[in-house]
Amino acid sequence: MVMDTEFQVSEPQIVTTIRAGDRAAFTSVLEREFDPLYRFVARELRYHEALGDIDPGELLPEDIVDEVVLQALKQARRIPHRSTFKGWLRHLALRSIHKHVQRLRLQHRMEVRSLEDSVLSGQKWGVWYQPDEALLWEDVLPAPVPSPEEALLLNETQEDLEKELNALPYDQRLVFILRAIDGLSYAEIAAILNRPRNAIKSAYHQARETLRQQFAGRFNPTDIPTTSQTSPEGAVDQPSGQGGP
Repeated sequence: MVMDTEFQVSEPQIVTTIRAGDRAAFTSVLEREFDPLYRFVARELRYHEALGDIDPGELLPEDIVDEVVLQALKQARRIPHRSTFKGWLRHLALRSIHKHVQRLRLQHRMEVRSLEDSVLSGQKWGVWYQPDEALLWEDVLPAPVPSPEEALLLNETQEDLEKELNALPYDQRLVFILRAIDGLSYAEIAAILNRPRNAIKSAYHQARETLRQQFAGRFNPTDIPTTSQTSPEGAVDQPSGQGGP
């Protein structure tokens, strides 16, 4: 399948073609999704570093991404029929990260640590916090093109933004990233996390409202959109309690 042609077909057709064993289609779509996948993995690893689950640099994004790509290639025929390729990569990435974090947690518990190591492991997550240069305010609360003054304020807010994301409950944080940043539908996130779709929608809106409350004072009310936004499939998100994708 030629790359230009592939991007003209629908997502279900792309997945069907990849499931049929078309290596050219797989490579073409992977090239499109590689950088977003890397950013997703890097963000999740920093989150686990911030929580103290792993030491800084103990797991590298490129190693996880390599493992995910290899698994994706081996299991291409097993992509769920209703899944998107992006969502399936996120599923594989989360599974890989969980496996390695659990392994390292066990390893850490079994290690005999010196007094210095014990003190270091007890430090708060903020010691290891590093802002995600790829995470922009526009990724989270899309708004019109800001003025120079607003742009400066947005840049100053990015570090606080990721701190607030990391402070959310785990499910809310992950749902918000998969929905607002990676653009997955509620149904697909529900499948990835094995949760009811209504629970996913509720977690997303709770996370979004928490972030809005944290940052609303830095912007004019008209600069921060409401909870309605167009989804990747063209459907419109509705406030919690109403119908949606």
